Amino acid sequence: MQISLYRRLLQNFAGPTFLLLITAGGISYGIAKSVVGTAYDQNLINLAHGVANHVLVQDGKMMLDLTGGAEQVLRTDTIDDIYFRVRAGNGTILGGDADLPSLASERARNGTAAVDVQPNVESLPAHHLSAPQFFDSLYRGAPIRAVRLQQTRDQRTVYVTVGETLNKRQQAMERLLLGFGSAAVMLLAAATLAVRLGIPSGLAPLKRLEDELRGRTGTDFSPLSPRTVPLEIREVVRALNAIFDRLRAANTGQRQFLQDAAHQLRTPLAGLQMQIELLESHPADPAALTRLKRSVQRVTRLANQLLALARAEAGAQLMVNASTVDFAHLIDDMVEEWLEKADARSIDLGIVREPVSIVGDPTLLRELIANLMDNALRYTPNGGEVSLRCEARNGMLELDVGDTGPGIPEDRREAVFERFYRLPETSLSGSGLGLPIAREIARCHHGSIEICATPRGKGTLVQVRLPLTQ
Repeated sequence: MQISLYRRLLQNFAGPTFLLLITAGGISYGIAKSVVGTAYDQNLINLAHGVANHVLVQDGKMMLDLTGGAEQVLRTDTIDDIYFRVRAGNGTILGGDADLPSLASERARNGTAAVDVQPNVESLPAHHLSAPQFFDSLYRGAPIRAVRLQQTRDQRTVYVTVGETLNKRQQAMERLLLGFGSAAVMLLAAATLAVRLGIPSGLAPLKRLEDELRGRTGTDFSPLSPRTVPLEIREVVRALNAIFDRLRAANTGQRQFLQDAAHQLRTPLAGLQMQIELLESHPADPAALTRLKRSVQRVTRLANQLLALARAEAGAQLMVNASTVDFAHLIDDMVEEWLEKADARSIDLGIVREPVSIVGDPTLLRELIANLMDNALRYTPNGGEVSLRCEARNGMLELDVGDTGPGIPEDRREAVFERFYRLPETSLSGSGLGLPIAREIARCHHGSIEICATPRGKGTLVQVRLPLTQ
């Protein structure tokens, strides 16, 4: 399943935003309810104190000194209905609405925990008797909020209860919630706009990068500019540039290889064509047939070496599936062929090899050994000496191939590793690919190869060092 970066950003943004709005709505509702309730509860306390101030004790008798005008002012409210009751400690109603629900009745009906907002006054010490207690009830078919205030007059207790309907509270809550809701809607609209415009704007550099890459040809490996992309994908662009560099190098190498191969094959193929024409004109000429065979052998060897070079240059990919190779066994498989060539020219061939296993590509390693020994046997004069030594030391495979041939001047030892390079004084035929192939194979096995002078001071010694494990 393909993953959309736009959709993922949208999901990651929408979830926290929705949760934030829900949380903010709950907090806003709690704050609004607390603010509204506290404000109107304080107003009830003020009314209760105002009524309590009209309670007097005259001639040892408690009475409510509240005129009709004062009571009308007390009950005046354009939105809610206000009720009150004043009761003496002995249960005598001094004034107000006698049937107004009391705190005790609400306790009995709902339970103390459900109606007590302030501590239970009747269970408090004397110095806490003035603490107001709030409760909710139902009076005359409408819900009310009431407060009971307990005070003393000349060692006599008086209870003042004041209640009001909840219309103002509900209207205030509705206005506050409407304001919070409007702010939430505006915030949500702003967030939606930011997502709708911000995410595409933020992803625009990726779209430009996509368009630039889509518009390129298969041969355009020019690097991308990291300065034109955001910091978050700058490393991706650098990685792409690194891939482009490798592709450009591979493309250049492939093109150069094809050019060199075409150039090198042109001459021997022309010679082969000429030998065939000569053989057609003189079918019974043994010399012409011999020359044709040699031409075919040279073309075949050149083609095989070109294929070996291509395989060696692709060694990094082949090494992905590298296996453990018995290096000594590779040598043993080719000894008989080397002995035939050495005996034909009276060359003293000496081989010293220890059982060694190495992690690598068996075909490439066989090609490495074959090229080095082929060069040594070809360039060693009749009656000369060729030696091969193979052993493991310090985690490395050491392969030394020496001969008593003409040798390679020290200033030319690096040049002979270039493709198709041949020493000017060389008279033997060849393609100049043996040592380049050997170097590519050693390089893809993370090893090294170098040419040194032999201990005798005559001939050539090629030293190869390869790690036993990759």
